Amino acid sequence: MLDIRKLNHVYYSQNLLNTFDKCPLKFKIKYLDNIRWKKDSINDEDYYENMNIGLDFHLICQRYFSYIPVVIDDSNTELLKWTKSLRENFTISDKNIYLPEYEIRMKKDNIRIQAKYDLIIIKPNNKIEIWDWKTENRKLDYKEVSKRMQAIVYMYLLGERSLKIFDKNIPLENISMKFWQPQYKDDIITLNYSESIHKINEEKIMELIRRLDNYDFSLDFNIELYSRQCKYCEFSSESHVCEAFRI
Repeated sequence: MLDIRKLNHVYYSQNLLNTFDKCPLKFKIKYLDNIRWKKDSINDEDYYENMNIGLDFHLICQRYFSYIPVVIDDSNTELLKWTKSLRENFTISDKNIYLPEYEIRMKKDNIRIQAKYDLIIIKPNNKIEIWDWKTENRKLDYKEVSKRMQAIVYMYLLGERSLKIFDKNIPLENISMKFWQPQYKDDIITLNYSESIHKINEEKIMELIRRLDNYDFSLDFNIELYSRQCKYCEFSSESHVCEAFRI
């Protein structure tokens, strides 16, 4: 749980930044009031089941790229299928360096961010690939993922820290981020990077953290600015949690 008095010292993840950007009240409920809300509908049961399968697949990927044998229960046909897709699409090469579940954090000016990457691949030609596994059933597209806070934070953070971490002067143009869904094994969404995109991302992150660090949750929140998010929110008026915790 975050203490509001300590926000100026928090290293923000893309999840925290994205939540605040979408709705400061939801940020307060989740990360300051430490409220978690789970409904009992069939849709919510499906959501948590899919989330658990996704976590299992991430663990399989971590083991696979760490050269650890992968063993799967034969009864889990979906996970077996996804793992087969993984092996068919990703052949381990001795020429590459694989860093699964790799964590990076950074402080620069008012920017304090951290990220945990599903996989970073360092290639012999000084190219770096960020891979992210997406296991939701809905097929993603380039336009959607390119606007996500995750892409902004992950690529910016790696661009800033690559020299210090890898002791290599990696041009930003050599960094890319790739999204892969095992359900759609032949489709890979690739985001390329550059100096100009890096500057834009830095400005976005700096402005968002500056606003968050100085945000007065009792005075600044205006529901009219964020009401379009309510229909997607687990703390919506239907659950009465939002009203109960609004300051």
